[in-house]
Amino acid sequence: MYLAIRDDFGMSGLSRVMLLGTVYFVAYAASGIPYGFIGDRFNRKTILVLGTVVNSLAFLIAAFTQSFTLFFIAMIVAGIGGGSYHPVANALIANLFKGAIGRAYGLIGMGASIGLFLGPSLSGYLGQSFGWRISCIAFAFFGCTVAAAFWFMMPGEEPESSNKDRACLPVRTMLIPLLPVILVFGLRDFCLFGTIYLTPAMAQMDLSLSQKAAGMLIGLMSLTGVVSQPLSGSMSDRFGRRKMIFIFLVLGGAAVLLLPHMDPVTVFPLAFLAGFMLLGTVPMLDAAAAGIMPPEARGRLFGVLMTLGLMFGAVSPYVAGALHDLTGGYPPVYLIIGLTGLIGAAMTFMIPKRGPAVKKREKT
Repeated sequence: MYLAIRDDFGMSGLSRVMLLGTVYFVAYAASGIPYGFIGDRFNRKTILVLGTVVNSLAFLIAAFTQSFTLFFIAMIVAGIGGGSYHPVANALIANLFKGAIGRAYGLIGMGASIGLFLGPSLSGYLGQSFGWRISCIAFAFFGCTVAAAFWFMMPGEEPESSNKDRACLPVRTMLIPLLPVILVFGLRDFCLFGTIYLTPAMAQMDLSLSQKAAGMLIGLMSLTGVVSQPLSGSMSDRFGRRKMIFIFLVLGGAAVLLLPHMDPVTVFPLAFLAGFMLLGTVPMLDAAAAGIMPPEARGRLFGVLMTLGLMFGAVSPYVAGALHDLTGGYPPVYLIIGLTGLIGAAMTFMIPKRGPAVKKREKT
């Protein structure tokens, strides 16, 4: 709905309106470290519910604002609320499914992929039929409803009762083995977010697709994760995470390079391929990160990963919009976005299989 929002606020170009996506993800990423530490110490269920409510209410505020500045602030608040999910939920999942972490992340990713399909598909329909503000209101209501259902259905879960001294890991012990994962994660997200945020505008402006069709394109691209995430997660448990991450990133990055050269028909299968491969790396990278740290420190691990890694992806929408405004076309932008995915693939084999703390734990 970026083009509709841009026109409503009387702006030109893409960079300023796409800055909304960047500021959302910057706030989302920056909150990862605090949430990681909080999640290791307090009830994760409560944190997830409160984060979802804050995220939803921020979109409700955005729906009624007539000021771009207030909209900008609402996106910061929404990012802070949404940022609670990955550090808290990923640590919980890794601790519950010790023997099949990749498969567990893949199954959870099916839900995320369904949401990423319904989100742009329904928002495109609601936005074109009733306006983008109605779409924001509808999703704010839905988010609060899900939070309430989660509160009543999810059993309570307490923090790890492990030895406090064992949980106090030096920053160097955590950061050095995690750094390659952060770099690959960030480059993947730069490629993925840039593609997701830029492609609807490209589809409408260059391919003359409607707002509904553009939303459906990205929705279907995201829906591929329903298959790719459980499949890739299980494959990484069986065949090795680094090898599978490399293959998926190479194919995903190559597909992104070709997107602006497609026609209104062929853009759909190529977008599906890009989505299938890039989203398929999500459970594999999460599982690779989980293997670096012991269970009692995984909240902090995912907090650091989300904050530092997601920052790469967070700047992607604004960079993509700015490059488009600078070059006046889409092919140079997709060239840069696709290359980041290929660079991430080249760095995959730097990821360690186990961190120092885990190796020491295994020896004892």
